[in-house]
Amino acid sequence: MRSNVAWVLKDLIEKNRRVFKIPVYQRNYDWTNVQCEKLFEDIIIAFKEDRKHFTGSIVYINDISSSILDEDLIIDGQQRITTIFLLLKVLYDIASERGETRVASEVSDYLYNRNCDEKYKLKLKPVKTDQEQFYNLMVGTDIGLDENSNIVNNYKILQKLVLAHLDKNYSLDDILRGMKKLEIVEIVLDMSQGDDPQTIFESINSTGLELSLADLIRNYLLMSDTNQDTLYEHYWSYMERVVENENLANFFVQYLNFKINDSVTDKNAYTKFKKYSKNFTHEEVLKDMKIYAGYYAAFIGKRTSYNEKITSYLRDFRLLDQSTVYVFLFSMFHEYDDGNLDTTTLEKVLCFLRSYFVRRIVCGIPSNSLRGLFKTLYARLFKNSVSKDYYGVMYKFFIELRTKDRMLSDDEFKNELVYGELYKKAKCCKFILAIIENEGSNEVLDTTKMTIEHILPQRENSVVWKKEIGERYSDVYNKYLNTLGNLTITGYNSELGTKSFSEKKAIIREHSKANILNKEILSASKWNEDTIKARADILSGYVLRLLDYEKLSDIGMINKSIDDKTYSLSDISIVAHTKPVNYTFYGETVSVKSYSNMLFLFIKMLYDLDDKKIRDIAKCKFSPTATNRVYVSLSEKDFRKPKEIDNTGIFFETNLSATSILKFISGLIEVYNLSPEEFEFTVA
Repeated sequence: MRSNVAWVLKDLIEKNRRVFKIPVYQRNYDWTNVQCEKLFEDIIIAFKEDRKHFTGSIVYINDISSSILDEDLIIDGQQRITTIFLLLKVLYDIASERGETRVASEVSDYLYNRNCDEKYKLKLKPVKTDQEQFYNLMVGTDIGLDENSNIVNNYKILQKLVLAHLDKNYSLDDILRGMKKLEIVEIVLDMSQGDDPQTIFESINSTGLELSLADLIRNYLLMSDTNQDTLYEHYWSYMERVVENENLANFFVQYLNFKINDSVTDKNAYTKFKKYSKNFTHEEVLKDMKIYAGYYAAFIGKRTSYNEKITSYLRDFRLLDQSTVYVFLFSMFHEYDDGNLDTTTLEKVLCFLRSYFVRRIVCGIPSNSLRGLFKTLYARLFKNSVSKDYYGVMYKFFIELRTKDRMLSDDEFKNELVYGELYKKAKCCKFILAIIENEGSNEVLDTTKMTIEHILPQRENSVVWKKEIGERYSDVYNKYLNTLGNLTITGYNSELGTKSFSEKKAIIREHSKANILNKEILSASKWNEDTIKARADILSGYVLRLLDYEKLSDIGMINKSIDDKTYSLSDISIVAHTKPVNYTFYGETVSVKSYSNMLFLFIKMLYDLDDKKIRDIAKCKFSPTATNRVYVSLSEKDFRKPKEIDNTGIFFETNLSATSILKFISGLIEVYNLSPEEFEFTVA
């Protein structure tokens, strides 16, 4: 395999006696107008700024090489290359019509091979289903052109774009110069080594060999910068080293979620990054990312520059799979490194959060709101603060919350520890069993090599265990099978199976290293409801103590930096004369200016989710209450103060009180069959 950065026109397309062939197992040409417009916009920017523009990658294999021509089989990148050929054809046709012979001649050399048979004239051979339309277009015949073909449609889109720019005093030569600035990563596979095109294609598309997010960001920041070697050495190489390449993409998503208000995902991260970074020089972005890469490396266990306690808490977050907290921890660790937060306070914050996560998981609280919660938490707590009581403010916030995101009480936690199906929360279950066993132990138990074992076995209706438990076997099995009191850690899961209690005890006594966990098991003469519950009481006491956090006696005296409070739709009656700051729905937090603004943004969110449902209820003149008052309709005459949803012909009432707006929102959530518990709003 050979890889290098190449100019799209000069290095890839201009070569004579070359044909790019798209194999039959590739999908049809399916780029949309959005993608065509984006490529054209990039070309115009490249021309205006007189700088190269990276445009992705192409993977191909030399399929046929002879004295007649080289035929290269495109494995990946065919959509972009096809679009570039269509744009070249647009330039050629317009240049020919306008008598711009120099441009037409130059473009002709890109499109067509010279001095060869007619069947080799075209430098691109699309998949069979696109060949006829592409051929007819390239040879300039209108016969047989299908207006519904993507080939023809995108040619016309590009034609309109070119003509529109010619009207703005751009020349064909300007556009061509922009195209000459396009760079591509050229990956050439070696047929002589036995590479099979179909196998390679399947491998590329299953593993995603296209440039990763990290590759895209690196190229964006370094490729066009005259100081690229220095920037790489000072910043990028550090991030690669401390975070490691395979974790860079996740770091960039976390970093962007921390830096911008929008929701950032793997899919939109690169677009969001480019928009964000336009406000800074490339060096400023790299310098800032380097700082947070150091924190992220600690979060994911690639760097141990903090004390044992802090490192331990971060490890626990990983074991519990709680990476949503990282956007909040970025701020806390930055404050710590700046000397605004002392070690003891940071430890207390991490300790509190660890207990918070375990309680949520054990009590079965859905995690879908956490991303939005932690994304905005630091600003909500400290945005107006002069003197920051970091732990006290955070503690008060979670204790006083009225939504599902509040800190769960000791009683709620213990009840779920004793009676909840802990085994079904696998990672948290192993974590809890491990902290019980490892407490005060000189030899820390390596739980990765251990399995969770049921004393009362999972296999139902075991004759041995029916006799062991007695007549209440079914009740005990259904109620306690997966609870804390019936679970332990051993390395001998397969050996224990459905053996009797006395046999299991003998194996545990001989082989298990889990002394604290197994103490009550080994001392019990029988295993039944009473012994399971008694053991659960003891172990849950351990857990409450080990996962305790500093409780503040008088939170009313804490100098909270903001007075924001978060409510759910069940709190409708107490929102009069309040001003909303934001709302969160299924983890996405949206800033608002008023209740009326909240309603508009929420309806727009639902419309984007499923516009048909909104249109259906508008036809029926929707009302969320028992009154005859219309809230959504296709006629603005139905309202006192109508507002239209983005030129859709769908109107809704805005002349509503805060209480009525929240009832309206609740009714819409019901129509969409979604959970009202997922809607929370914060008021100032």
